[in-house]
Amino acid sequence: MAKQNIIVKLSGAALKDDNNDSILSGEKLSNLAKQLIALSKKYNIGIIVGGGNIWRGQAANAKLYDLDQAHYMGMLATVINSIALKEVLKRNKAKAIVYSLIDMPKVAATYNLDNVKEHLQDGYICIFAAGTGSPFFSTDTGAALHAAEIGAKCILVGKDGVDGVYSADPKKDKKAKRFDRLTYDEIIKRDLKVMDMTSITFCKANNINLIVFNNNQKDGILKAINKQTKTTIVENK
Repeated sequence: MAKQNIIVKLSGAALKDDNNDSILSGEKLSNLAKQLIALSKKYNIGIIVGGGNIWRGQAANAKLYDLDQAHYMGMLATVINSIALKEVLKRNKAKAIVYSLIDMPKVAATYNLDNVKEHLQDGYICIFAAGTGSPFFSTDTGAALHAAEIGAKCILVGKDGVDGVYSADPKKDKKAKRFDRLTYDEIIKRDLKVMDMTSITFCKANNINLIVFNNNQKDGILKAINKQTKTTIVENK
């Protein structure tokens, strides 16, 4: 039986060293690589990592940078994270490749959907860098787009220290309610902060489910997909 394609979406903070100012943690990269390798035994994996540990385009100082250029800088930050993850995966004897939506053939493969599908079928962990290749679109939207293109019906959405979707920010509001399941219509009606609204509407239109989980726990990805930890499932039903 052919493996199912899935997408993993993590923030750049998932790679940052919490104990110092280093933008990358070797321990976190190694743990992530081991989880992806274990996951790859059952699934074909595409992964998108944000760049917020290095640069957040949306938060850039408008007095210094035009917003489109700030977004491009953020997209390049995701390339750095993607190359780092690829190298750690390869050191752990896994097959991995970085596809960049911005052409830079000396450091990453140019995005080509036919090649992506072939690599997935050949057991490669495909790392998608540079968002959608255009400014003003987040890596959330990139994850939704890639999921639709490869026929993935599930995106694992890792959150930093939050075990699902809440009615408000649980770090600021102790009365915030956590949801086990939500529909996309409920997400849109309540304006809940899961992913940006462009990606939410895209996932709704393409019937792609979300599994939202706390990535800060040990083996969070594996626990989430195996229903061994708290999650929020978002779907059309």
